Amino acid sequence: MNSDPVRHLPRIFEASNGLGGWSPLGRDVGLLLRDTNLTALLANAGYDTTLAVDCDGVEGLGDDRAAAEFLVLRLGFGVVLTRHAAMAANVASLGGLAFLKVYALDSEGLHRSLEGHPRGPAIGTAICPGLVLAHLEPGEVSLLPRPIMGYGLLDAPEDIAACLAIADSVVLRRQAIEGLAAPRSDGRADARDILQPALNRP
Repeated sequence: MNSDPVRHLPRIFEASNGLGGWSPLGRDVGLLLRDTNLTALLANAGYDTTLAVDCDGVEGLGDDRAAAEFLVLRLGFGVVLTRHAAMAANVASLGGLAFLKVYALDSEGLHRSLEGHPRGPAIGTAICPGLVLAHLEPGEVSLLPRPIMGYGLLDAPEDIAACLAIADSVVLRRQAIEGLAAPRSDGRADARDILQPALNRP
């Protein structure tokens, strides 16, 4: 078990259900498991990369302190996303980095979600969907406890670049990461330029 599960927050997490084999697409790409089960968590716990999990979508996993201990202390998942403030606080107290999922489809929903944010050390904010992050007003962005993660509906390089201008990390599907690994044919700058160091294989 890794005694210090949060060694580094990658700029990119690849979203996966963990049910098949996985290999990182770059040196600064972590693995985020979602919509999965406990068997997949156990199978993926040994990767030598930053491991994250959206615990709300794990079949058979609770949202109490025992679940936080299982993820952080036993399996070494250093980054945990959750919609439950108590779970976020438990993860942080165990040495993990928690992200409270905040739904930001409109200003009212954003402010309502932030009312329950624990706002403690090692508890950041996962904006759902990440696509809207670039459209928030500066005053709204300033309300978000950092680190900030863009989570959901990020596929186009220009949207990813706009999100990363604000966020510390993003969650992407494998196809989107593969698209970033290829240079643009027109020579224009976008998220590829921001992320090329992360995508270079060791």
